[in-house]
Amino acid sequence: MLSTHHLAIGYSTRRLAADISFSLQPGEAIAVLGPNGCGKSTLFRTLLGLHPGLQGEVRLGGTRINDLSAAEIALNMAYVPQVTSGFFNFSVIEVVEMARMPHLAWYAPPGVLDRQIATDALAEFGMAKFAYRPFNALSGGEQQLVLIARALAAEAPIILLDEPTANLDFGNQFLILDEIIKLTARGISVLFTTHNPDHALRIAHRTMTISREGNIDCGLTKEILNNASLAALYGLKVQLIEGPNGLITAVGR
Repeated sequence: MLSTHHLAIGYSTRRLAADISFSLQPGEAIAVLGPNGCGKSTLFRTLLGLHPGLQGEVRLGGTRINDLSAAEIALNMAYVPQVTSGFFNFSVIEVVEMARMPHLAWYAPPGVLDRQIATDALAEFGMAKFAYRPFNALSGGEQQLVLIARALAAEAPIILLDEPTANLDFGNQFLILDEIIKLTARGISVLFTTHNPDHALRIAHRTMTISREGNIDCGLTKEILNNASLAALYGLKVQLIEGPNGLITAVGR
């Protein structure tokens, strides 16, 4: 579905990471971990065709991303960025309905079906009660939930989530993690960044790590994330502890 081949990311003055080769399969969740500034957000923007790669290529459904139109990319990939901006004073339901635009004819307004899909997406995150409030009147965490609902309403087979649990309280963090599990069970592919190894260990089939030096490692989550790799990645001592329920937690020490 989505793949990279010897991709290098960064800017003309600074290469962040190179030799990134992976493929995202249907119904798979891949977590991307790394310290601040390592290039996680730049990787996502490159995958979406919003930022040029320095070398290598990105393919979506076998086609080079640069050969696809913005509408074709939007039909196949939904994106939730870290930073929220550009929605002015639209209502929450209008923000979510914007995700339906690639499905509509040119200049056609959203219809009854689009409104229902948007409403159902909001309800899945407990946000339907805010449907007619101004988006900008919501808290940062509430806005994050709305934008994830918006990605769901896009009905794209691939969803990219850049730190989806940022600004969320403990309960809503697990709401998002559980939603990712549901999405993959429905065959949707999810690529998400996180600063919390526990989240990757909980739900990611595979994990990619990007070090400060731009080194890439990608594989099965429980093979990639271990005491030594996390210590090297973040520059601190880490111990993974397995609880009675089988879940593994990373503890700094």
